[in-house]
Amino acid sequence: MKVTVKYVFGLARGRDGHDTMTIELPGGTTVFEVLQRLGVSSLELHAAVNGQSAIDGTVLRDGDEVTLIPAIQGGATGGARCVSVSV
Repeated sequence: MKVTVKYVFGLARGRDGHDTMTIELPGGTTVFEVLQRLGVSSLELHAAVNGQSAIDGTVLRDGDEVTLIPAIQGGATGGARCVSVSV
């Protein structure tokens, strides 16, 4: 089966530098297996299949479009802070 893989936001690209590629896969391939084949992990990129958020175990079908989005990271450093306001 053939699946189209798209990288978005310019932060992630295929090894050849392109944003979109078509890859040939055996039937029953999962999102996780596609990420492995591309040499990335689900900790680095989030996947959507045909515009819908997808988990690693999502089974792909011929003609699917897998969009890879850089994972959002960050947040407060140094632990949570509590602020008390009296009125």
